[in-house]
Amino acid sequence: MSTNEIIRLKGIKDGVMVIVGEGEFDDILTQTTEKIGEVTDFFTEDGGKVVFSGANIDSVNKIKLEQEICSLLSDKVEIIYEESEDSYYEKMIPPAERSKFHYGTLRSGQTIKSLGNLVVVGDVNPGAELIAVGNIVVMGVLRGTVHAGCDGDREATVSAARMSPTQIRIADIITRPPDGEVATEWLPEIAYIHEGNIYIDGYLSKKIQ
Repeated sequence: MSTNEIIRLKGIKDGVMVIVGEGEFDDILTQTTEKIGEVTDFFTEDGGKVVFSGANIDSVNKIKLEQEICSLLSDKVEIIYEESEDSYYEKMIPPAERSKFHYGTLRSGQTIKSLGNLVVVGDVNPGAELIAVGNIVVMGVLRGTVHAGCDGDREATVSAARMSPTQIRIADIITRPPDGEVATEWLPEIAYIHEGNIYIDGYLSKKIQ
């Protein structure tokens, strides 16, 4: 048997994740059994989860793994197979709680999308577009087009260190700044929906519910 460590465990809610590296299945089976046997206290009589992530395991070998795991743990334990370590956490974390960061200025024609919140550390020039399921924060000048809460979340907000957008959309509500109105001062502001309309206030004056 190979002496290389192929299996690595990580604690997760209600159980463990088994991160599988490349190697012979006999080694994977042996190391998985040994390591699961060392952490049986992670599980209760009500069950739990064993999540396999990393290298793919074929159907026949999955049966062998499950037989060994069931000999160590309660038959109420749920066994899950994921393609990668990150995919499990992506499903466990609600989209609105994820955040994507972009560093640098966005120029005309550039678009950035996020399945959660979106933070831009830089300016957003006219012709650039930001789209997010959650909130949008621009730590610079916002002159482009933004769409927060694109899945319909009217609680989403748009914030910027200097707010001069071409268009702001939150969920299904759209607004544009009046013609000729250009922000000249660095005054952090926040856009949000109230009673079916988008309002823009000084960041600190907006009371977060």
